[in-house]
Amino acid sequence: MAKQDSFIKLNGKVGDLSFFKSKDGYQVRTKGGVSADRIKNDPGYQRTRENNAEFTEVSGASKKIRDVLRSMILLTHDPKMATRLSSRVFKMIKADTVSLRGERKVLITSFELLKDFNFNEAAPLNNTLFVASQVNIDRISGLVELNVPEITPDIHLAKPKGATHFRLTAGAALINMDESVEESVLLMASSPYQTLNSALPAQVLSNTLPANAQGAIMLVFGISFYQEVNAVYYSLNNGAFNALGTVAVNTP
Repeated sequence: MAKQDSFIKLNGKVGDLSFFKSKDGYQVRTKGGVSADRIKNDPGYQRTRENNAEFTEVSGASKKIRDVLRSMILLTHDPKMATRLSSRVFKMIKADTVSLRGERKVLITSFELLKDFNFNEAAPLNNTLFVASQVNIDRISGLVELNVPEITPDIHLAKPKGATHFRLTAGAALINMDESVEESVLLMASSPYQTLNSALPAQVLSNTLPANAQGAIMLVFGISFYQEVNAVYYSLNNGAFNALGTVAVNTP
């Protein structure tokens, strides 16, 4: 590493040179790093290989979950959601207490750790909708039901300014990490668009997944707000006020 000996003090990169300031003054170093071959074969990088393997597993599982739930996730908006979901999936891989480090997998049984995950951190479900819904998941028949009591907007909703209507959506997802064993699927059921000036009667939002499924079943529930203009419902602020959360998980 060389020291800058000039009245011109640089920060940043120029070609293969990186200029930066440290406690010892302005420094410069060439682009470098450990070679891929050394990381792959050197015994001293065994922990690095293990970490890389588990990071790959987590990244793949997180993407799988997002892909299956994409139609639900698109109802809301949170730029940091994928990062937060990956953090939760890292906890899931640690639930594999049998496999060696570097070989641990995201097991179906660990999906319980996704319960109460909010897909929009700015609008948590329990801070947006104030009713207690009842869940029924019958793995044998595949029936997934969410019983939502009557909603009086002035009492049970944290309404964003400018909204005129709202809608409830429940998504039943069957997720399996190995598609050759069982295909993942998402089914959705929604309430009618409801004006914020009157109560929405009790609703039963139900979906029927394949019977006797082997994968994890997730029930994702959300509320979306709209502004009605000439009989067209426009999502308010691109979904930034919409709440979406995992309210139940069922594993074999």
